[in-house]
Amino acid sequence: MIRIGVIAFSGRGGTLAGSLIRKLRDIGCAAEGFLPRRHAAEDFVSQRCAAEELTPFHDLGVLTGKLFAEKELLIFVGACGIAVRAIAPYVKSKLHDPGVLVTDECGTYVISLLSGHIGRANEYTRIVARLLGAEPVITTATDRRGLFAVDDWAAGNGLRVITPELIKEISSRILAGRRVGFYSAFPVAGSMPEELTDGEAEAGIVVSDKVERDRFPLTCCLMPMDLVVGIGCKKGKSVSQLMAFLNQVFTAYELQTERIGKITSISMKAQEEGLLLLSKALHAPFVTFSAEELEKAEGSFSASDFVKRQTGTSNVCERSAYLGSGGGRMLVAKQAEGGMTIAVYERKLSLTF
Repeated sequence: MIRIGVIAFSGRGGTLAGSLIRKLRDIGCAAEGFLPRRHAAEDFVSQRCAAEELTPFHDLGVLTGKLFAEKELLIFVGACGIAVRAIAPYVKSKLHDPGVLVTDECGTYVISLLSGHIGRANEYTRIVARLLGAEPVITTATDRRGLFAVDDWAAGNGLRVITPELIKEISSRILAGRRVGFYSAFPVAGSMPEELTDGEAEAGIVVSDKVERDRFPLTCCLMPMDLVVGIGCKKGKSVSQLMAFLNQVFTAYELQTERIGKITSISMKAQEEGLLLLSKALHAPFVTFSAEELEKAEGSFSASDFVKRQTGTSNVCERSAYLGSGGGRMLVAKQAEGGMTIAVYERKLSLTF
């Protein structure tokens, strides 16, 4: 479930934002809206915020910085120039920036502004345009010409780009009409695009749970984000303590931390600072489940009467990782150290062209 922040700049934009938020929620997105107080009288804005479920804000720059760190997608309702100035101080990398869209207040156009591929801005530009009956505006060269884009394909298949410096090299070769090599250690459904070849090539793409830099002279490495790490911890555990324990477990079991696609725990830990910072450091969403949901999980899990008395469930790490992986395969059973527990599950991987 993608986390989306929708920011309107005026009362009229707030009306469109409210409508869009409801439509996004209907298709399973976690959308939250924001509207400035300064564009209208206090009583009007308060009514508008209540009616459209929008949170009032005072400073666009401060709000944007907060949402840039918390959300996977931002949608600005208003002028492109305002959106560009708002996000400018926070833009860092196409690997880590959220996708950013802009739509005008009339809902005529939806523009993919930032992080079109990995941030899924291009994908959601099309989705939002359909929801609003608007015209999608996408300027990425590979998209405009209908060509294969490695970062777009990786994002759509839940893969992490390990060698981002080679994305440009791969794309430039495809745009120049040269074929790029492709190898996957996992089955890939569908027909291979014409731009790719399973034969020899000067540059190529490799999908593996290990970093294989030598398969092609220039190798763009992709790794599945198929691991879900369930964590239980005492209150106040720091991100450094949690990271050290996680690295210890992954080293012992010869797992790559780049494969982590999700961190899970119990709802009572939803605001635990160490876990939130760990999620941010690993660029993996943090998902929590209620004690009731954890207890209903079907499977074989270790159990602790003490944990059940404290939390309402006999196990946090294994049960939450199991649910977060959609009932996947256990790779690492409960590991405990210093008031922390970790379990690792592997979700089923499904790749397609």
